[in-house]
Amino acid sequence: MGVPKDLFVIYSRLIEEEVEAFCQEWGIDSKFNLVATGLDKSIDQSPTGSIALYCRNFEFSNLHHPFSTFVLNIMEYYRVSFGQIHPQGLARVLHFEVLCRVLGYDHSLLLFRRFFRLAKNGDWFTFETSQVDVCLISSMLTTPGSWKDMFFGLLFLSKEIDC
Repeated sequence: MGVPKDLFVIYSRLIEEEVEAFCQEWGIDSKFNLVATGLDKSIDQSPTGSIALYCRNFEFSNLHHPFSTFVLNIMEYYRVSFGQIHPQGLARVLHFEVLCRVLGYDHSLLLFRRFFRLAKNGDWFTFETSQVDVCLISSMLTTPGSWKDMFFGLLFLSKEIDC
């Protein structure tokens, strides 16, 4: 049996206390309504007004909240959400941003697209290196292992706010 490639058949195994501990460890403010999506719900069934986040995107990709404008621009341009991105793909985005900052280059969407392209694997997306002569990253990270069953919702809207 292969690795599940359908996000609709994988359910989070995190309970509320684990989500709270994870968010405290990673400095995600408790003012957000943190939600364990439930052991019987897939990532696409996160509560309305929330975004689904994989724990491995923080642990493996070194994602931090608040998210950088560059990361948000990449997500918006490609029309993907955090719940659709493989941790290795997000690691490439963040690695690219850091390398550009260190080398003094502008970390723009245009430059990112020169080196990477969006690729799909089942229901998830990643960023693969494009066919360019110059190698931007000499060694790529290895696979993060199991990551699909550890996600939670981060509500940005207060329950008192009517939309």
